[in-house]
Amino acid sequence: MRSNVNRLGAAVLLLGSCAFAASHRNGPLLLEDQTANLNDFYIFRSYESGKSNNVVMSMSVQGFQNPDNGPSYYKFSDSVLYRFNINNQRGLDGRPDLIVDVQFTTQLRPNPTFVSYFGTIKGIDDPGIFLYQTYTVIIRNVNTGQATYITTDANGHPLSVAPPNLGPKSTPGYEATLGQPSVFTLKNGWRIFAGPRDDAFYFDSGATFDTLNFRTPAPVLTSGVDGGTGNTYPNAVDGFAGYNISLIAIEVPISALTSDGSVPTDPKSSTAKIGAWASTLRQLVTVRPSPSDPVYFGQFVQVDRVGNPLTVEALIPLPMKDYWNRSEPANDAQFAQYIGAPFFVSGILNGVYGLTVPPTPRSDLLGVYVPDITRIDLTIPPTPLAKQSRLGPLGGDNAGWPFGGRRPNDDVVDIGLRALAGVLVPGFSNVPALGDGVNENDVPTLDHFPFHAPPHAGYLHSQENGTNGKGMVTGQ
Repeated sequence: MRSNVNRLGAAVLLLGSCAFAASHRNGPLLLEDQTANLNDFYIFRSYESGKSNNVVMSMSVQGFQNPDNGPSYYKFSDSVLYRFNINNQRGLDGRPDLIVDVQFTTQLRPNPTFVSYFGTIKGIDDPGIFLYQTYTVIIRNVNTGQATYITTDANGHPLSVAPPNLGPKSTPGYEATLGQPSVFTLKNGWRIFAGPRDDAFYFDSGATFDTLNFRTPAPVLTSGVDGGTGNTYPNAVDGFAGYNISLIAIEVPISALTSDGSVPTDPKSSTAKIGAWASTLRQLVTVRPSPSDPVYFGQFVQVDRVGNPLTVEALIPLPMKDYWNRSEPANDAQFAQYIGAPFFVSGILNGVYGLTVPPTPRSDLLGVYVPDITRIDLTIPPTPLAKQSRLGPLGGDNAGWPFGGRRPNDDVVDIGLRALAGVLVPGFSNVPALGDGVNENDVPTLDHFPFHAPPHAGYLHSQENGTNGKGMVTGQ
């Protein structure tokens, strides 16, 4: 009895200490650096009609954006380097072979007002956009050292950031007027988008971090609940409903990501699988000669990274989260003791809920999380949006996480809970249907690039109207 009490106490301490270091708060130091705080990373074969030979990668930063948080709203940092890392050689060892950097520049246009956007914004070049951001795309071949800098689209238009969705008066018809026009086609045929979007991550975070105070019927789900579509509202609450994130998304041909420029069709081919992750970097030295603007010196160093979902949240102990964020995936073997025998499994799934779990070390988890890169089998065809299973391979849809990359609609919380419980262990069948009770995003995602739904409007949004985790996108 005493042993069970001690294990429960340890679990309580773990949950209490992690509450501010998980679910978009991925380390204590990043609480102080939100523009560099990565939330989620996605990579998948495009399921947009006619685009199936392309791969989409996207990263979200600066989570929990209140849509009406003016007058300055949210922006990308000019001093942060936002990086996509692609690993396509050496058996996917966590070392990048291709890097795509995105670097932003902010122009504060002269105006007498106190706001960043004024009047009815009729397009992405509207003079009422007083806080105007553009960006440069830098494509680096790590092996050859070749770098390509791109600042305009194929038509010569500057690569500009989509403005926020203020509301029906300031940004009417948001997606047609501002969202899709901010999707740029580059001279090399790639497409790119940067700007605010709805946060596609869905999770009952409030219940989880209230010391496992799950709302019925979570976390051990019945077959009826597990198989249903949509939130088990009003019980389960999507803690991310109604909030926006800042998204960077790129779409590239498969042939641009493989080591030999091929489009593999044989899953046994050495080029069939690639790995990828996102990272943010800052220069080594910052000088603040107040009242002048800060100046930056030195090489760029990593401050955050994200590969698979739930890694730093569920597997890395709180005192090591910041160190993990700064470490390279190639060095993730140093964390194998935590990933191969996670306390979340022994202390919570077994210690609190009494579930029988596989013995350690967990080679299934080590195979996914060491190195912590999201792997995608490029030979798996994309599944159309209407036919996707939120449970990915666990629902018979191999085009989802963790085998086919990660898509916006993949229920990574439920998949991750079941993976921790042992569903990926060969021959281990004692895995109940685990989940948080939230089965889909609060608003529908798109079937075309950039796939994340348009941002919630400041004028009217779910958090303002008390809709208890049922978001609404307005001003479209």
